[in-house]
Order: sequence, then C-alpha cells, then structure tokens
Amino acid sequence: MKKSGYMDRALRASDPRFARVLGKLGYKRSDMAAQAEIQQDELTSLRAEYQRLYEKRAYHGWDAEELRAKIADKADE
Repeated sequence: MKKSGYMDRALRASDPRFARVLGKLGYKRSDMAAQAEIQQDELTSLRAEYQRLYEKRAYHGWDAEELRAKIADKADE
C-alpha cells in the first residue's frame, strides 16, 4: 500500500526545501525509512568490528566505506 500523506508528498516534491525542513523536524520518507534502518544496522556492525580489531571506538564521522577500508588495512597486517 502506497502512503500518500502530506509529509510523504512534500518530501517527494522537486523543491528540496521541503525535505531539508521536514528532515530537521524528524520526518522521513516512508519508502526510505527501511533502507536507512538497514544502512544503520550495517554501520553498527562495522563499528563493532572496528572496535574488536583496534580495541578503540571508531570515529563517529566515518561512513561505511571508510570503516571497511580501515578494517581491511588491519586485516592485511
């Protein structure tokens, strides 16, 4: 079933101001929420792997690609 609430329609609009303002208020597109949850789970598991290998916590600003690269560097050693 497709959601067609006001917030979903506003977030899909071609004007990016809607997405920026509503995103700051905590609204997310319904079709993007599941994908964001999967990405967050992946990032959490990568951070746990980094912490296991390096025995310190990962920098919060690193994305999944950078964490994978650092984990691969440690695995090469």
